[in-house]
Amino acid sequence: MNFIKTLSLLLIISISISCNTKTDPIPTPTIASMGDLDIPNNFDWSSGINGELIVKLDNPLNVSTEREYIQLIDEVGNVLDHQLVYNNEAIFDIELPSDGDYFLFFPVTQDQLLIESVGEINMLLGPTVDYIYPQFKSTDVVVCTSCDSPLVNGGAELPYRASGFGIYNEDDIPGWETTATDNKIELWTNGFLGVPAQEGRQFYELNANQVAALYQELCLEPGATIYWSVWHRGRSGVDVAEVKIGGSIETAEAQATMSDGNSEWGYYSGSYNVPTDQETTYFVFESISAAGGNQSVGNLLDNFEISCDFDGDGVIDRYDDFPEDPETAFTSYFPSSGKQVVAFEDLWPSYGDFDFNDLVMSNQAVITKDENSNLLQATFKVSIDAIGASIDNGIAMMLYKENKTVFGDNIISEVSGDATIDPDNQNGIILTDDVFATTNDRYQNNGQGPMGTPDTLYFTVTFNSNAEDFVPELYLFRTNDRGHEVHRSGFPQTATMNSSLFNTEDDAGDFKSSTGLPWGMEIITEVAYKNPIEKVDILEAYPQFELWATSEGTQNTTWYLSPVEDKVVDISVLLD
Repeated sequence: MNFIKTLSLLLIISISISCNTKTDPIPTPTIASMGDLDIPNNFDWSSGINGELIVKLDNPLNVSTEREYIQLIDEVGNVLDHQLVYNNEAIFDIELPSDGDYFLFFPVTQDQLLIESVGEINMLLGPTVDYIYPQFKSTDVVVCTSCDSPLVNGGAELPYRASGFGIYNEDDIPGWETTATDNKIELWTNGFLGVPAQEGRQFYELNANQVAALYQELCLEPGATIYWSVWHRGRSGVDVAEVKIGGSIETAEAQATMSDGNSEWGYYSGSYNVPTDQETTYFVFESISAAGGNQSVGNLLDNFEISCDFDGDGVIDRYDDFPEDPETAFTSYFPSSGKQVVAFEDLWPSYGDFDFNDLVMSNQAVITKDENSNLLQATFKVSIDAIGASIDNGIAMMLYKENKTVFGDNIISEVSGDATIDPDNQNGIILTDDVFATTNDRYQNNGQGPMGTPDTLYFTVTFNSNAEDFVPELYLFRTNDRGHEVHRSGFPQTATMNSSLFNTEDDAGDFKSSTGLPWGMEIITEVAYKNPIEKVDILEAYPQFELWATSEGTQNTTWYLSPVEDKVVDISVLLD
C-alpha cells in the first residue's frame, strides 16, 4: 500500500512539473501570405541592433575619461570598434546581430555594459564611493620601459588630502621632485577655490612658494618611442609652462608650451624618441609665467600619462591595431559584427512571390583608419548566396553617409579586385553586370534549381583624404536595363535610376508598397541565413516573421533562427 501511495505521489509531481514547464511554441501565421500584411510605412525591414549609440559616462570617481577610448567588444573580448570620449560622451554607429551579446568596454576602469538597443545609454564607471586610490590606469603594455611602472603618481593622488590644499616637502610626494630651493610641492583637492580636478581628487600647483620646475626621473627603454600627455590650467588668468624631456634637467628640450586660462583644462600631448644611449629620461614641467605676477600662484597640472607608442603615430600601443605601422592605426568592421544579409524580390515595381530569394547576398567589410580615424581602405567580401531570379541582374553598391544621405564629394580613390568604379554614380561600385555570368555553374540555391557553393567577390576600396565613415548599400539592376534598379527602402535613388518607375504597379514610392511592404530586406546575423525555397512565402518558411514585421521589429527579433527546415535552403552544408 505504501508503495502504491509513493508511486501515485511521484506521478502527480511528474504531471505537475510537466504542466508548468514553460515552452516557446512556434507561432502559426494568422495570414497566408506576406502580401496580405499591412505594415506602418516607417518600418525599415532590418533585423539587428542598428543605428547611433550615444554613450554617456556616469563618472562618480572622476576617473580619467577625456580622450580615452571606449571599445565595442564581443562576448569573448574581441575589439570591434572604438571611439574617443569627449565631455564624458562617445558616439558609435553600430550594426549588430540580435543573436549575440555585445558590450561597451572602458579599459581605464575595466567596466563593461551589455548593449541591448541603440539611442542614448548611461554607463556607470566604478563603484559609487567618494574616493579610491590608485586611479584606474591601463598599464598592460610596458615593453617600452625598463621598469614595471615608468610613472609614479601622475594624477597627484598621493598623499591623500581630505580637502583644501597643502604644501609638502618633495620627499612626501611619491615620484616627484622640484627645482624649488625650498623643496616644496603644492597639492590641491577637487573643488578648492572652485577648481575641479581634471581627474580623480587632487592636482598640482606648479608654483608652490616660488617659480620652479616639477620633474620626474623615469626608466624608459633606450631607443623606444613613448607617447606622453598632460592637462594644464591657469589659476588667476592665463598661465604658461613648458613640457621638457631629456637626459637631465639641464639638457631637457622643450616639447610643448602650455598656455591656458582659468576657465578649463587644456590638453597637451606628443611623442618622444628615447635616444639609444639615454639610460635615464627626465620629464620636466617648468613654469614660465603666471597671471598676477605672484611667484606662489599659477600653473595647475593634472593627469600626466606615459604610454608605449612603438611606431610614433600618436596612438598608444594598447589601442593601436597596427602598433608597428605609423600609417595605419585602427580597424573597424561593417557590420560591426557578423555579416549583413540582403535579400531581394526583383520584379519591382510589381510584387513577386515573397520568397525573397531572387538574389541573396552576404556582405562583410574590414575597414582601416589612420591615427586620426581617417578612412584608408575597406576590403569587402560579398558572397552571392542564392539566385532564384529568372531575370538577368547585375549587382552594384553605393557608399553613403551614415545617415544614408549622399556625400557631397567623391570619397573613392580607387577600387581593386572583383569590382570596378561605377562611372555613372559618384561613390558607386559595380560588382557585376550579370550575376549569372559571374557565378560558376549557374547555381540557384533556391531548392528548385542547381545547388552550388556560393561564389564570393573580394574587392578593396581606397579612399580619398576627404572620406568620412560610410554605410554601404548593395542593390541590383537589370542587366539589359541599367535604370531599372531594385533597392532597399530608405536610401537615395542613384543618378542612373529610372524614376518614372516609381508609383507604378504595386510601388508607392521608396521601394515600398502602399501597405509598407518592401522589395529588399536586411538581416544582421552571426550564422548562415537559410533562404526560403522557391515559391515558398517567407511567412510559411519563417513562422516568427509575421509578428516581427507587424510589431515593427520589436518582437521575434531573431525570427531568422527558427525556420521550418523543409521549406528553406541551408547553404551552410555547401560551405563545410
